[in-house]
Amino acid sequence: MKTNRHFSPLSLILLCSLFFILSNHLQANDVDQAIAQHKNYAGSQTCRTCHSEIYDQYSKTGHPYKIQAVNGPVTFPSGTSPGVPYPPKDKHWDDIRYMIGGFAWKARFIDQEGYILTGKEHRQYNLANPVLGLEAGWSGYSANTAPRKPYTCGSCHTTAWVATGKNGPHQDNLPGMYGVWAEPGVTCEACHGPGAQHVKTPKKAPLTTEENCGSCHRRGDVKKIDAKGGLIRHHEQYEDLLASPHKQLKCGACHSPHLSVKYPTGGFKGESKTCLTCHTQRLSHIPAKGKFKCITCHMPRMAKSAVSIKHDVKGGTVPEGDVRSHIFRISLDPLWQMFSDDGKYVRLDEDGKAFIPAANACLTCHTNQDKSWAIEHAKSMHHDTP
Repeated sequence: MKTNRHFSPLSLILLCSLFFILSNHLQANDVDQAIAQHKNYAGSQTCRTCHSEIYDQYSKTGHPYKIQAVNGPVTFPSGTSPGVPYPPKDKHWDDIRYMIGGFAWKARFIDQEGYILTGKEHRQYNLANPVLGLEAGWSGYSANTAPRKPYTCGSCHTTAWVATGKNGPHQDNLPGMYGVWAEPGVTCEACHGPGAQHVKTPKKAPLTTEENCGSCHRRGDVKKIDAKGGLIRHHEQYEDLLASPHKQLKCGACHSPHLSVKYPTGGFKGESKTCLTCHTQRLSHIPAKGKFKCITCHMPRMAKSAVSIKHDVKGGTVPEGDVRSHIFRISLDPLWQMFSDDGKYVRLDEDGKAFIPAANACLTCHTNQDKSWAIEHAKSMHHDTP
């Protein structure tokens, strides 16, 4: 008997509808299961009970403040960030439910319905940057999504974020929050894993100490270093490192994970415990050597989190951002272009290596010189000891 394998339009519609319903049901179940796992998180205040010294150190970094509820001007621990004294110009603090960031670099704001405020001006507060000679001030944010956009950034700004989309559930029942979390900010369990069982039986349920920096200090494909406006975009340190000569190192080789790098609390272990443990035979010809460090030239501020400037030099300009690059390797090739033709990525060679042009390493200080001068002087910058 011959079988007719052609489906009628009505049958196709019914089959598609059934598939849509089943896929949505499976997705809903996945979300429900993920949210149910929040019961396995103890919360940083519980961690603090036993690990008070580490908690006090970590509370002076930007991690726990990646998003926080606000009720008036925001301050941070003494000796760290000066805080955010004002809401956006056209708003009162009563209009703001959460603040994104605000520690050291910039702050953005979430309204009482859970949406991020966007627009051409007075939507991002940039803290003062004495290194670049910039005072605190306001700028726009994501103007093409004005007046506001949903909050979808929780995977790197909260602990145990579950993305739920437009249909929710929503954190605090705010429709603009396209997800829920176990705790706001990047807290202890964001890196060490859920700790409820560890609290009950510490020895039987140890927490992970495996490095987890690369899950957030990246943007999409780790083989691509995203760029914009002649600078690396923020949170690209992990991709920088993979394209550098130090790709075999872990972040903890140079950084203490519970301490701040931005403020002098020891987050960077110092050159004597990092660069000079391997580069023992390298010396610099810089006359005023005491004023310079390895990171001055090999980690120029080639990334932008909040603000940047341009230095006028002979033959053009050189940009400087507010975050140091982790590429390290300097190119002396006068034809090397650091960024792709469209400016969206850092250019990599056929071996996947990235390079900082000598101009960017030298001319933010030597603004009275040009690219050729930078290349020639960089060639003789180091020599090996006998």
